[in-house]
Amino acid sequence: MYKRYLIISLLLVSIISCTEKKETTDLSALKSKGDSLIAQTFDTLRNTLLSTIGEKGFPGAVSFCNTKALSLTNTYAAEGITIKRTSDKLRNPANRPDNMEQEILSAYLQMKEDKQELKPVLKKDTEGNHHYFKPILLQAMCSNCHGDKNTQIKPDTWEAIRLQYPADAAFNYKEGDLRGIWHLTFLKNKINGPN
Repeated sequence: MYKRYLIISLLLVSIISCTEKKETTDLSALKSKGDSLIAQTFDTLRNTLLSTIGEKGFPGAVSFCNTKALSLTNTYAAEGITIKRTSDKLRNPANRPDNMEQEILSAYLQMKEDKQELKPVLKKDTEGNHHYFKPILLQAMCSNCHGDKNTQIKPDTWEAIRLQYPADAAFNYKEGDLRGIWHLTFLKNKINGPN
């Protein structure tokens, strides 16, 4: 009887261990997929924005962001995967954070204030979907549209911002500040495991 109990116990431990290992592998693959999608999306946004700045200056970049940035953010989304950017200080109201995003933003802002490293976060919701969050830190070039409105944002750029985003709050950032977050959602019922 004892031998039988021991064998059953070992089998259960083995099954649980394999399940945990698979979950860890799946989470690692989701993080890797998330990082890859964010890198591709960021490169597309940055390169298109740089091209627009070269042709039309920063006021033209404001118009570009107003009409194209949201759709370009979704360029690499696929069935079962959504890509979003959001912030605690919005320029485009269409990027308003939901409750989960606001929770992550608040945590990152507190970590930033406490001088802690901001690391990506992977969360699972009650429906089994995975959410991957990654911080967006302000880069030097971004100060031309998101920096100090009196010293870094030129008057013609500021005028373009005010005309196209009357409720804008996305300025007075310094290089390295938390500008916002990336949020990728991997829908449980649409993805047959990470690709």
